[in-house]
Amino acid sequence: MSDIISDLGLDEDDIKWYQFAACNNMETNWFYDNYETDIHVAKQTDSVCLHCPVANLCLVEGMQNREFGVWGGIYLNLGRIDKSANSHKDDDTWKALKKIHGPMYRDWE
Repeated sequence: MSDIISDLGLDEDDIKWYQFAACNNMETNWFYDNYETDIHVAKQTDSVCLHCPVANLCLVEGMQNREFGVWGGIYLNLGRIDKSANSHKDDDTWKALKKIHGPMYRDWE
């Protein structure tokens, strides 16, 4: 990402990864309460995350800080994958997440 930042003439110290997030300025509840209670919201949220340029950084942040809610397209509970909240995901969604998160995926299997 630093190549993009320097190409834009920006100072890397002034930029935070979440400023590039596809969800920036979206309804926060889509990633928390509404995600767990509405499958349509969950699938829309998954789609946003699957197209996010910083999804991997987001997931790392969520896991390291023991967060809950959707981080990098995966619902976490205290930084760990919550299988019940992610049960709506089909094989294609998990396959796409595996591509995004690469080596981290091994820890989930």
